[in-house]
Amino acid sequence: MQENTPIIATDDAPDSDATYDHVIKYTGLFGGVQGITMLVSVIRNKIVSVLLGPDGLALINLFNNVTKLVNQSTNFGLSFSAVKHVAELFETGSAEDIRRFVRTVRTWSVFTGLLGLLVCLILSQQLSLWTFESIAYTRHFAILSLVVGMMAVQGGEMAILKGMKQLKKVALISVFGAIATLLICTPIYFFMRTRGIIPSLVLCNAVILSIHLYFSTKAVPWSTSLFSKAEYGNGLPMLKLGVGYIIAGIFGQGAEYLIRTLIMRFGELADVGLYNSGYVLAVTYANIVFIAFEADYFPRLSASQHNVQRQNQTVNQQIAVGVLLMAPILIFVVLAMPVIVPLLFSSKFVAAVPMAICASFYMFFKALTLPVAYLALAKGDSRMYMVTELIYDIFIAFAIPYAFKFWGLSGAGWALSAGGLLDMLLIHFIYRVRYHYRFDFGKMKLYAVQFLCFAVSVMAALHENPWLKLVTAAMLVASVLLSFYVLKRETTILPKLKKRLWRK
Repeated sequence: MQENTPIIATDDAPDSDATYDHVIKYTGLFGGVQGITMLVSVIRNKIVSVLLGPDGLALINLFNNVTKLVNQSTNFGLSFSAVKHVAELFETGSAEDIRRFVRTVRTWSVFTGLLGLLVCLILSQQLSLWTFESIAYTRHFAILSLVVGMMAVQGGEMAILKGMKQLKKVALISVFGAIATLLICTPIYFFMRTRGIIPSLVLCNAVILSIHLYFSTKAVPWSTSLFSKAEYGNGLPMLKLGVGYIIAGIFGQGAEYLIRTLIMRFGELADVGLYNSGYVLAVTYANIVFIAFEADYFPRLSASQHNVQRQNQTVNQQIAVGVLLMAPILIFVVLAMPVIVPLLFSSKFVAAVPMAICASFYMFFKALTLPVAYLALAKGDSRMYMVTELIYDIFIAFAIPYAFKFWGLSGAGWALSAGGLLDMLLIHFIYRVRYHYRFDFGKMKLYAVQFLCFAVSVMAALHENPWLKLVTAAMLVASVLLSFYVLKRETTILPKLKKRLWRK
């Protein structure tokens, strides 16, 4: 690497002392980007559901879960832990320090990519047997070992960009990756149907890796030392946080894998596709708010975690914004669900609607939980993060499949919501003791009113009486007005936006 190669400065450095305006601003920025990505994803899911049906969607979901599980099991958590270390160097270190550590990150990511590839290749027959109770898909998993290897390198490059606060580039990668996936998958699925699943997964990941490398090598030119003992030694501090993160990731992916496998055992392959579509409707699309949080919130929380008062203020601000944004979104999704499902998927997926409605409580509880859950990560307490994740994952891994067995897809949805409630109570209690976190009960009335609007909407939506749609619509209006009123009172974003629109 050339010693005089410049390190690109941050293009999105957030303020250390955030206000509600700051939180809304960066949530809006990344939320808009994620909205574009989600729109492309919606189009892709529609095409896949029409061309491949529930069985094809289930196969894609199972293959993706297995590759993610192998990747989580072999990447040592570097895609997360490297962010913290690169960010610290970016704030205090020299350009040469950053170059050296980025080389270390890339060396480790290539090594873990090769490790994951070999593990998936060696275990391909066993993975086929565990997933489908047949060795018929051994060749498929052997080919998917390439995807596991590419995912590890993608994670390392993304960690570098996040650590250097190249947040616009992070956003562009998401958008370009989603568009590329759509353009690649559509013709392959059209001509090859389910036979095109494996080629499309490999090709899409190869293109996404190329997009990552295009942006990340502009920040720091590519350099690795795969056979240097010194580079591996320099990366050992990352493993301390990464080990806890990787174990938690294994728990999470393992739970998702077990859930889908047991649903297939208790039902059939199509049920996995219906469960996945219901999960996408209730969780994935609404998750846009939390994805928008992550890029800005985690660095701010890390900066404030040594001051308990500032830490609690940061967390409580994020909870308030999360609830104010999430409640109206969830009520709208519940109201529009019968229209959304045929539009996004096809009429074959209408059976997933009750499950998605029942599962939507999970996202409301997550708005109250996720900002607090980041405390363990900000403090580098990987053991506590691992323990709380394990308890939650064990619960849902057995609760969801067995609720499905006795009560069908709606039971699976209620079990997911129960898991969200358990996670919220557990994390708030433990983190209050361990990190001196104090929930802002002054906003409890606001959260209670939003929850009431949402709960009434869900109960109305679960009944077939069309007149009850008016009740849900009324709750949506009430929720939107309440959020608008609070944001207008607490921030200057809305007056500024009104002034800008008035000028135009």
